[in-house]
Amino acid sequence: MKKTFILSFIVFVFIFYGLSMKNSKSSNDNPEQKVSKDFFESNFPLKKLSSPYFINDLSYNKADNFLKHPFYDKFGITECYVHKDIYANMLALEGLLKKHNLKAVMFDCFRPHEAQIYMWNLNPNPKFLANPNKSGSLHSKGLAVDIGLADMNGKKLEFATGMDHFVEASSHSYKCKPEEQYKCDNRALLKSLMEQAGLRSIKNEWWHYQKKGDTSKYPLIRVCDTKGSVCYNNKE
Repeated sequence: MKKTFILSFIVFVFIFYGLSMKNSKSSNDNPEQKVSKDFFESNFPLKKLSSPYFINDLSYNKADNFLKHPFYDKFGITECYVHKDIYANMLALEGLLKKHNLKAVMFDCFRPHEAQIYMWNLNPNPKFLANPNKSGSLHSKGLAVDIGLADMNGKKLEFATGMDHFVEASSHSYKCKPEEQYKCDNRALLKSLMEQAGLRSIKNEWWHYQKKGDTSKYPLIRVCDTKGSVCYNNKE
């Protein structure tokens, strides 16, 4: 009787262990249980740029920007996203960067419409900032990027001004002094690469590139309806 009990117990342990291992394996084989979906890619027509050739250096996540404080945390933005319709352009740019042994420094990418409102309320400068109460920004459609260049070690190349320096020297037409001609050469190189990738510049900002053609059909992307508590509060 005792031997029968022991044998039964051993059989029970083996069956229980086998079922546990099967359930564990089944759980681990399900990628949805291992990888959480990206909120912005899941809810909007956006793609995240993730490559060794793209440096995530979002200016509005740092204090070193024209508003002098970080504020993208209000909208949940920590990564560089672009609209899926210019994702192919960014992949083309990646190929060009490889050929030139360079990296792209991503200063800004997708910018929620609420973030544009926040910026405008603090600095309503129509020369360098799109009025969110009119057409809004192409950043808020995911169709524009603010970008610089760096070498393969991540050292940033110098330009005539920093990003978001709203002065005449930020223009593509600005002529550098002879001793700083390399800064305008870097600007010309960036422009060449971006145009080869199929994006176009605007005259006042050497760092800004956007989708060509008619962009009016694309809606401004708002995140507050979905993100809720992280969004900008007008009382701030």
